[in-house]
Amino acid sequence: MNNFSINWSSGKTEFVFGDFAEAIRQYLPNRKLIFICDERLIELYPEISFLKPIIKIHANENNKSLQFIDLIYQKLVEFEADKHTIIVSIGGGIISDIAGFLASTFYRGMPLILIPTTLLAMIDAAIGGKNGLNFGKHKNQIGTIRQPEKIIIDNRFLRTLPNEQIKSGMAEVIKHGIISGVDLFSEIQQPENIEQWNKGVFSDKWIKKIMQVKINIVINDEFENGNRKILNFGHTLGHILEMQENISHGEAVSLGIIIAAKLSANLKKCTQKTVDQLIKALSLFNLPINSNYNIQNIVKHLESDKKKEGSKINYIFIENIGHVVVEQIPIEKLKKLILENV
Repeated sequence: MNNFSINWSSGKTEFVFGDFAEAIRQYLPNRKLIFICDERLIELYPEISFLKPIIKIHANENNKSLQFIDLIYQKLVEFEADKHTIIVSIGGGIISDIAGFLASTFYRGMPLILIPTTLLAMIDAAIGGKNGLNFGKHKNQIGTIRQPEKIIIDNRFLRTLPNEQIKSGMAEVIKHGIISGVDLFSEIQQPENIEQWNKGVFSDKWIKKIMQVKINIVINDEFENGNRKILNFGHTLGHILEMQENISHGEAVSLGIIIAAKLSANLKKCTQKTVDQLIKALSLFNLPINSNYNIQNIVKHLESDKKKEGSKINYIFIENIGHVVVEQIPIEKLKKLILENV
């Protein structure tokens, strides 16, 4: 299976590759489990229906709320969960966020295992311990950091993933490439990879390679006091677009990346060539590069961004492929830049 483990400052996570049902049988004998699953997966993978007890959830942003979490707390009580019961998430980023928050808060902490089923969750959302709930129209404003005991990767899930979900994940794959450097950024754009990935065909080797970018950053800054912030490249405006315009995470991040690049070029932090490189990479996977949304409406929500510090905000600019930087910029200045350049 080519498994590996990561020792974080707050605990250890084992990454397990292979059939998820076999992994559950092999690694978790004689332990009480409660499964939290995206209900849409059960039709595609009937073996999930045999997992008991199971809490089925419709995965949407509206259910990432304290009100919805309260309903699941009640379910945990009904299932007689205790402090040693393992919460097992099966689904994409929304499900892992909900499960992670539950495991962090019920009984002040329960064991957690994540089985991510989307590309986005495998290479990004499941890694690093973050989980977040939405507060009104503000994305991930409430949350904790709790590392799972295990992350089980079964790439078979990707072959039944809708094209829109593949695209959503590819925005994060490209972001990882931008942060990592020229070599990975170029590899991602190879014709053979584009052909395979657009069909949902990803090898364990590639999944590991892409997730390693985030692992390498988070392992040195688990609680986002420093360099982990660069993982938010494209996400400041991306999260606002996602919540306010009801578009997919990938579409929103793609637009956020291009906006960040344009602002960087305006401030002479990068060249137009760098902006064009990002446009080309995102276009290869049919991700949007032009925003037709009401920018006036978007910028006003910067005031509620969780990266705000007083009248300033931590914003990630790009200098070149492989080098993005976090800078504190006055919110009013950032608003003006966006309105003038987008």
